[in-house]
Amino acid sequence: MKPLLVSGLLALLTLSSAPADLMVTQKMEQDTQPDATTLMTMKIKDEKVRMDMDKKFSTIIDVKSGDMQNLMHEQKMVMTVPGAMAKALQQAIPKSETSGQKLEPPKPTGKTEVIAGFDCEEYETTYNGSTIRMWLTKNLPSAEKAMADLAKISSEANPFGNLMQDQKLPGFPMRTVMEMPGGGKTTVTVVALSEDPLPAADFKAPSGYKAMQMPAIPGQ
Repeated sequence: MKPLLVSGLLALLTLSSAPADLMVTQKMEQDTQPDATTLMTMKIKDEKVRMDMDKKFSTIIDVKSGDMQNLMHEQKMVMTVPGAMAKALQQAIPKSETSGQKLEPPKPTGKTEVIAGFDCEEYETTYNGSTIRMWLTKNLPSAEKAMADLAKISSEANPFGNLMQDQKLPGFPMRTVMEMPGGGKTTVTVVALSEDPLPAADFKAPSGYKAMQMPAIPGQ
């Protein structure tokens, strides 16, 4: 399958059903740090999700149990977080004053652009004073369905994660740009997308990695 450019702001994920295998590699750039580019790869297989950050750090999530494995590749170490503990940690994070705010319904701007050979239409919305622009294509229905399933995520973990599901965007995001007041502009573009079958080994800690004990958590 040929590589495609796609984008989206993704975080911890949960599946309502098991989609086909999917791998998306994203490049994140910030105009406030022009020399700092972050490469992120997300892989989905059955009820497992893996996210890699610049080939240095990976997180593997079993969406059914909630168990997480954090892999530190340079140190060849793995830290396992049981699902119940991961949930407790998430609930212990203080909510910001804006955490309950909702995204405005995205509206088409009337602008179109061809991105990586795909016809896209631009949509725009706002959140807490930030402007979010997305270029959507209707030419990736299977990937769109997979991302819609993944969008059923905790809004506390990612306020933009339910955008496709709640707003029912007409298409798959090929590019996402967020401009924050006084915070610069963040652009997420993906350098590759594949729906080819993924090896089950990608969703396990590599052999030879040593177990790392979790640090003490105050109050636990």
